[in-house]
Amino acid sequence: MLVIEIAQIPPEGRTVDAALDPAAVHLEGDDDIKFEGGHLRGHVEIVDETNIHVRGQLDGNVSVECGRCLERYPVAVTQELDLFYLPRLENRPEEEEEDVELDDHDVVVGYYEEGKLDLGEVVREQIVLALPLKRLCREDCQGICPTCGRNRNTDRCACPAPEEPRDPRLEPPRKLVDPDRH
Repeated sequence: MLVIEIAQIPPEGRTVDAALDPAAVHLEGDDDIKFEGGHLRGHVEIVDETNIHVRGQLDGNVSVECGRCLERYPVAVTQELDLFYLPRLENRPEEEEEDVELDDHDVVVGYYEEGKLDLGEVVREQIVLALPLKRLCREDCQGICPTCGRNRNTDRCACPAPEEPRDPRLEPPRKLVDPDRH
């Protein structure tokens, strides 16, 4: 595990050089992101009594599903880390999601609890943030056929192209343009 006891970080900081596996980065059993492995190199130091600064580089490989054809494809993740962490205050319990109001400080700073910083959680967050929002195996992915379900990248199907749905509200103007239309 990549859990660091804050009290055990020396004044000069602590170097981290660790191979990563799915369990260490809390991605085991995740169906969306399959973590294939990676490496974390960095330096963890205490900035002022409780503030923690994490700098370094994350390199990893994941596979994700294409948003069009649903086939898995590999994505290389390389992320520079420059993160700050503060202790979560005991008198500020975790609120319900809909009740949380974030300020600018909360967006750029993470939190650790019980005197421990879980770098596995840090790595998981960075992997998710590094993934593209629109996940495509390739830019010209044809996707799957909506009629027969075949992957159009690998198979051709004889299904007709789907008709564009007609908006019934536009039928009266169409009849003005084409009076023979029923």
